[in-house]
Amino acid sequence: MRCGSTWLCEVLKSHPDIRIADEKEMDFFFMPRMLHHNFEWYGRHFAPPPGENPKPVRGEISPRYARLEAWQVRRIAEFLPDLRVILTLRHPIKRAWSQALYDFGRLQNKDVRGVSSWEFLRQLECARSRLSSDYTRIVRIWSEAFGRAAVHIDFFDRLKERPQDYVHGVLEHIGASTPWSLPEKFARTRIWDTTTLVKHERQIPAIVEWYIADQLLRPTEELNELLDGQVTHWVEEMRAIRGQTRPTWRIAAELNRTLCALSQRLPYAAYHGMMGIRLRQRWRRLRKPHQTPAPFGSSVAA
Repeated sequence: MRCGSTWLCEVLKSHPDIRIADEKEMDFFFMPRMLHHNFEWYGRHFAPPPGENPKPVRGEISPRYARLEAWQVRRIAEFLPDLRVILTLRHPIKRAWSQALYDFGRLQNKDVRGVSSWEFLRQLECARSRLSSDYTRIVRIWSEAFGRAAVHIDFFDRLKERPQDYVHGVLEHIGASTPWSLPEKFARTRIWDTTTLVKHERQIPAIVEWYIADQLLRPTEELNELLDGQVTHWVEEMRAIRGQTRPTWRIAAELNRTLCALSQRLPYAAYHGMMGIRLRQRWRRLRKPHQTPAPFGSSVAA
């Protein structure tokens, strides 16, 4: 989330080998879509227009899949064992801040200039933010289900700075024909800028920047080990920011995590606990007529 998935979706739609579902973030494997639709409904989203042959590469874009639990991803691997996964990572502080601005400014329609630092801290503890920010968890869950070679990891900075190289890596991973020149309109307009979406600019408060560094430093260190040092610069920057701690910030952080965050976590845990039971039952019912998975072809998820 907030890593250029909308831009990537539009780029892949323009490639002659690829059929991307018309609805971005179809979220079939997320809830509650799967409770109301079956695999045939899912497969129809990749059908070719009348009179045309199926495209060799078919798939969808959904940042919410990064928040799936391990058992859900294992079920997807049983259903689509040849899936190819794309994961784009962004500097953890910049990504979390961009999502917080989006959540307040776009989803809640607030003027982000008036949102207090305390409100931002509470937002950072909600599951929507925490699960999207835990890159190590995401990489491990999807790699264990599909194999590390099936998961293509690239970076938001490369998308911004060298979009042709970024896209080439994606196309090679999913088996689409290369070389392929990125259309000029996508080279000019690469992402939906957060400021455009929320209408106002807001610089990250020092306590919020420190809080994100404190919250995500350890997972980022683990990620750096998984990626053989590719994000060492993230780790160093976050260590430097975390080192600027103040006693009042530490007290505020502990209060937020132990008291205020409970109002975020308890309803989420209750809702998703019940939803998890329903989804497990739904998977069992859907799998009965599909002991042999339907061959949708090569697929891409982001």
